[in-house]
Amino acid sequence: MFGFFAICSFGAAYWLDKKLKMKFWGGMIPLVVGLAGSMLLYRSALSQTMVGWANSVVEPMANQFGSMIGEPLPMAAVYGVLCIGGAAVTVMDLLKDHRYNPLAITALIVTPVAAHGSAGGFLPAVIDAVHMFGAGIVATFVGGAIGGG
Repeated sequence: MFGFFAICSFGAAYWLDKKLKMKFWGGMIPLVVGLAGSMLLYRSALSQTMVGWANSVVEPMANQFGSMIGEPLPMAAVYGVLCIGGAAVTVMDLLKDHRYNPLAITALIVTPVAAHGSAGGFLPAVIDAVHMFGAGIVATFVGGAIGGG
């Protein structure tokens, strides 16, 4: 159920980004909707499934790059970098310029998936904690507002 609501949230975020033309709120509202979708995606089984799909791309690339530089490159390290990068793109969009909202909303899709694939570290752990906390709030709100189990 949460995966479906996450997909709906991301669709709404992209749509709102195109339709809302207000200087501040036209950028903020789509990001808040996208952030709610990100929290729901993290809570859903879909994010684990997406890690499995991404592994089919990330693993060969990490192995190839590792062989080029002469040392192994663990997939968890790649996911950790993606997780931190996705969070950085979203934060910079919030602080600087809302013209990059579509990129930030896409980062909100990548970040929870990468958080599931990362091995840990301080920043991925913080991102994981934020998503766990936010997922509980958003899931409670969505469950109460729309219904479902």
